[in-house]
Amino acid sequence: VTVKGMVVPRQWDEQFHVTEVLIACKDEREILVENFESLPSLLSLSRAEAVFTGVVRKECGVESMVVESFAPVENNIPG
Repeated sequence: VTVKGMVVPRQWDEQFHVTEVLIACKDEREILVENFESLPSLLSLSRAEAVFTGVVRKECGVESMVVESFAPVENNIPG
């Protein structure tokens, strides 16, 4: 599945390091990133729109994704 959204921190440890993130989509959909530990560079995409590809699961009403790839969206401003 491919989705477009922004990375938003969800949980922090005692030293205020981010330990969990969500992908927040424009349609108010939130997807928990399951493999954030192996992709800490995802934090660089907070406040920037990006495209994420991976496997999405839904369990007890909560969506989660194992992110396989991601890339920032280029802001094309019509001129």
